[in-house]
Amino acid sequence: MSRKCRIAALVAMFGMALAACSPAPDAGAAANDTIIEADTGAVVVRPIAGTQYGDVMGTVEDGISVFLGIPYGGDTADRRFLPAEPPASWDGVRETTDWPHSSPQTVMDGELFASWDHDPPLPESEDMLGLNVWTPGTDDAKRPVMVWLHGGGFTNGSGSSKVYQGTRLAKRGDVVVVTINHRLNMLGYLYLGGLPGGDAYPDSGNVGTLDMVMALEWVRDNIASFGGDPDNVTIFGESGGGMKVSALLAMPMAEGLFDKAIVQSGSMISGLTPDAAAQNTNDFLAAIGIDDADPIAALKALPASEIRAAVGKWSPAGGLGFMPVVDGRSLPRDPFSPDAPETARDIPMLIGTVDDEASIFVMYDREAIDAMSYEDVVARMAATMPQDGAQALVDGYRALYPDQSPKEIYITIFSDQLFTANAVEQAERKAAQGGAPAYVYLFDWDTPKMDGWPGAMHALEVGFAFDQLANSSSMVGDVEAAQPLADTMADAWISFARDGDPNTGSLPDWPAFDDEARAFMRFTLEPAVETGYFEGEKAVLSALD
Repeated sequence: MSRKCRIAALVAMFGMALAACSPAPDAGAAANDTIIEADTGAVVVRPIAGTQYGDVMGTVEDGISVFLGIPYGGDTADRRFLPAEPPASWDGVRETTDWPHSSPQTVMDGELFASWDHDPPLPESEDMLGLNVWTPGTDDAKRPVMVWLHGGGFTNGSGSSKVYQGTRLAKRGDVVVVTINHRLNMLGYLYLGGLPGGDAYPDSGNVGTLDMVMALEWVRDNIASFGGDPDNVTIFGESGGGMKVSALLAMPMAEGLFDKAIVQSGSMISGLTPDAAAQNTNDFLAAIGIDDADPIAALKALPASEIRAAVGKWSPAGGLGFMPVVDGRSLPRDPFSPDAPETARDIPMLIGTVDDEASIFVMYDREAIDAMSYEDVVARMAATMPQDGAQALVDGYRALYPDQSPKEIYITIFSDQLFTANAVEQAERKAAQGGAPAYVYLFDWDTPKMDGWPGAMHALEVGFAFDQLANSSSMVGDVEAAQPLADTMADAWISFARDGDPNTGSLPDWPAFDDEARAFMRFTLEPAVETGYFEGEKAVLSALD
């Protein structure tokens, strides 16, 4: 009996007739697609793909085969603070039509992200090691594979956000898109090394990143069954996702699992030292009221349902208390300090930011920011540096941007401090290393939302890179007007994923970044290559050191 006929017999037990045996399959169906004749008499194409743990059945959306919630790791509830184990194998064909659970987390509210979110929200649990796959076909076409690492720092987020849906990107570029969920916040990044009994959990500060390594191993071992090429894998991510990409570039155990990398508004230069991570852990324990003689036992006994509240009680300075730890094991060094890691030498990189990164983080204070004077900007900067340094910083930026208002100067400085300086430093160190090139971009399209106040805000470019403006409409606003730029950006991302070069026929020639020309692509409705990127700003910031 053929494989399809065996599957037909299996599904027939549940009252469905498979047309894999009779009638003949549709000529456009891949060899391992299943044709099901529904009770209504309609013919439905259900793609099937094999994995090392068992077969999975997905659905078809606009000609793209979609598999949701494929397990790549086991339930982590019994492996809290430890590396995950593989999932249990299964018999028969597993329906993969539901989004995977998300890691327990705090809620990220905000009207600008409304179109990203599922309603009702997706379930959360410690059984969250699942991934989603969008592919043009489950044949052996060896398509480029694009693996997305979601944003939200290392605390929040999900690979299942609507803006990350890969249907349009897969169809547009004949690529395979994968998004993953992994452990976050205390489950993925709480370092236990400084606590009694912590030696039994040496990877606790990085198990969330080790989950990503496991997902990439799943891609290596299984993606060929989904029409992908395991030897042509690009990892890409925005914000916290870009930081995850940066960390993976420095992890020897991830070497060989991907060969290109895109960092969007998330260049991470350094991780946490064990001492800093241990202090964060003590602060977290104090915030949630754990002062037991055996704090690890108390943490392990904390119900998953209470993790959201626990994480919400701790607001560390800088907002990034949970992040990878340079533990000398899984992460043996800082990602890009003092130089680019040797593991990144042969990896082409695409690195960039948006022009008004910081606006989204200060919108709660819009009225006060709109009323700011330049003296007020100095006062705000002086909260984190000496007064004379704050004055020199603001004076330097006013000289660079004489037409900017106090509000604009404030957001420009804050954006550079939070994101742009790190992105430029990462690009400089990658270029200085030699080997594969780095390309640099700046996204400079302003949203009309909120009367244009946020400008080119943090995360705005995600919908453009995924060609998912409809699922980013709460942030983009005028989807029709923005679509030409989405076309251009998505094509550049696809081109880079295909061969490590973002140049396309619709862009001016985009050279790799070097420390002489410092060329970058400015993405607007009329993209342009410019040179001298961040030279003036770097001089101002360097003078403060």
